[in-house]
Amino acid sequence: MILVVSSPHDVHARVVEDRLRRRGKPVAILDMSTLAADEFLSYPIGHAGVAPRINAADGRVVDFGDVEAIWYRRFHELAIPPDVGDADDRAFVRHEWQDALNGIFLGLKCRSINPLLGQLAATKPRQLELARRTGLRVPETLITNDPDRLEGFLERHRGRVVHKTMSAPANHFVDTRRWADADRAALPDLPLAPTIFQEEITGPSDVRVTVVGGQVFAARIDTAEGRSDLDSRLDLDAPCHPHALPPEVRERLLGLMRALGLCFGTVDLKITEQGEHVFFEVNPQGQFLYIEILTGLGISAAMAGLLAGDQRRS
Repeated sequence: MILVVSSPHDVHARVVEDRLRRRGKPVAILDMSTLAADEFLSYPIGHAGVAPRINAADGRVVDFGDVEAIWYRRFHELAIPPDVGDADDRAFVRHEWQDALNGIFLGLKCRSINPLLGQLAATKPRQLELARRTGLRVPETLITNDPDRLEGFLERHRGRVVHKTMSAPANHFVDTRRWADADRAALPDLPLAPTIFQEEITGPSDVRVTVVGGQVFAARIDTAEGRSDLDSRLDLDAPCHPHALPPEVRERLLGLMRALGLCFGTVDLKITEQGEHVFFEVNPQGQFLYIEILTGLGISAAMAGLLAGDQRRS
């Protein structure tokens, strides 16, 4: 069985599930958000031949002894029953579930698409440092919660700076934004948490690269012809085409993925006016279907193949 950890409402999970079923592969989607309310976990240790399993209220069974491959597609927060009203009790329940699941996931002997430790290692600061070491160009970056250091960075780059968070809030979408003088009104809050500030890299196109095992799918998004020249995710009407990466950029990206311990990720690059490819970040849980729809690149089929064992990479 191939296990996909995500929500059944996740269209990426459902498309890959369908491709696997067409191959005759048994597949199940594990929705972590329902565990505390509707499902029962058994995790025997020291019982020869008996594997952990989850029994759902609707009769579905996930026997981890049958799992040959697992894709950690998207972790959804545990939905704790509302009658557990105390905040400390809710946190305790959530941590107990997470410890049990981490024990199961980390002990699985199967093909893994971005195991837990790989995803934890793929923080944005680590990505940027490893990308630089592998020879990719990265923007000059300052991660700080110090307003005085930020002022020096802004002065050095004459205000041509963008800023973004290191993680994605669960309750809303946060895009990359260009620095504006009005942002100084928020500087008293900066000491609360470090934020990423980078020199602004300009150019006619973004490149969205999806790495699936050893396969690399690149799409050029012509932001100069669209509505958003800063964050192409905000403009799906910009022209989008398959893109041939320079061989050295492709190999450096694969080297970065190996260094991060990832075999899947979506990478954001910018092409400058001089044709240079500049690295921004890699998302271990990134979206790729919209690129497949716009370009015809066979990304979901490649993901199904990786899970099915066509590529021997874990």
